[in-house]
Amino acid sequence: MSMNFMRIDEVVMSGDGFYQSMAYHAYLSLKPGPFAFQCALCLLSIALGYAMRWALMKRLPAQGPWMRLLHAGVQTMGPALVAVLCMAACFGLGRVLGLIPYELMVLGKVLSLTLWVLTVRAAGWFFRHVLHPHEVLRIFLFLMEWSVVLVSVLTFFGLFEPLIEEVNAIEFAIGAQVFKGANIVKGLLMGVVALTVAGQIADLVGQLLSRYAHRETIQSNDALILTRLFSMGIFAFTLVGVLVSSGVDLTTLAAFAGAMGIGLGFGLQEFVVNFVSGLYVLLERALKVGDHVTINQITGRVVQLSSRAVVVRDSVGTESLIPNSSVIKGVLQNHTLSNDDFRVSFPLRIADMADYPRARTLILASLQTFPRVLITPSANVLISSISASEVLLEISFWINDLQNGQKGLVSDLLFDIGMRFRKEGVPLAAEDAEHVKPAPGKPFMA
Repeated sequence: MSMNFMRIDEVVMSGDGFYQSMAYHAYLSLKPGPFAFQCALCLLSIALGYAMRWALMKRLPAQGPWMRLLHAGVQTMGPALVAVLCMAACFGLGRVLGLIPYELMVLGKVLSLTLWVLTVRAAGWFFRHVLHPHEVLRIFLFLMEWSVVLVSVLTFFGLFEPLIEEVNAIEFAIGAQVFKGANIVKGLLMGVVALTVAGQIADLVGQLLSRYAHRETIQSNDALILTRLFSMGIFAFTLVGVLVSSGVDLTTLAAFAGAMGIGLGFGLQEFVVNFVSGLYVLLERALKVGDHVTINQITGRVVQLSSRAVVVRDSVGTESLIPNSSVIKGVLQNHTLSNDDFRVSFPLRIADMADYPRARTLILASLQTFPRVLITPSANVLISSISASEVLLEISFWINDLQNGQKGLVSDLLFDIGMRFRKEGVPLAAEDAEHVKPAPGKPFMA
């Protein structure tokens, strides 16, 4: 492998590029006084921009979506915008005073550079805060934005072209494939842009499919499957396109890619297993977002089906990430798989068997006053056990809005039943443990 690396210090210290730059040309063309005065105006304009941003950031509230958007805009574009306005005003004043553009060369050049930086910063603000890309894409956009700014500054000082020449001198080989510096830079830039666009397209398609699934009869799991397959396809197509456009011969890299694939396969084995298991769960329709499940003794509502794990939120708000492979290998109980009907039951103890008919009538009457309790299937009040001192009743009924919880409903029911018993003179057992328990085999979820 042969390789020539660029040496930036030699490029900068040689001064060859700087002596041909716009900055040096302005220095030679103007007298020292006007040149220094215009440089001072430019620096003051930039300093004023940062001062204005600091003052506005302290006063602007960050509450509400529009104010947060404005807050981010001031932070991103504020200094460049104020600097452009100040330098444009100075340039216009100079023209009014009779100065020709040649005599305002420094102001004009720095104004053009700052305007270009403002445009790039505005585009970055729009992509990051309006389109809301993924975190990885946000990093790519941030790097792109500052790369363009750096190129503009290097061009102004005449250092960009010498650096490009040094980059073009880079050359190394992997097998029969020769890589050149220009192709590497081109491939990186194209990759960042193409992957950013591909990520946004995949995200947009996922949102459209999700909305379509809510409106039409298509299942949410089908929308997730289509989204993941589309994302895989578009990223693979984009990666191949970038490599081909960068001059990479894919056939010469086949052996290298195979060896690298084996290494990555061992390192990413768990990720691949979880990804495939996630697709299997979606295809099998074993669960979907919103289902109430018990997976490996974790009970709650499914809030997300990601490529790696199932996110379950329990009754106290704790979210558990259960790997997709564990869902396949473990025991999955889906309490709302075929329908949303869910059976709720709790015990109640009365003192005398003779009071059972009245107690049953009062309990059923109480259940009928709660709109969340379903009429069909019907509620039941059954005798669970009998002892010398008490009769244990099991009260059961059905609901279809488990997402609203059970504990509050059961608490209201117990209060209403207790008030009815007191009014009608139905005594509870002397040692009644009036605590609510889940039905056998059913978890208790708030």
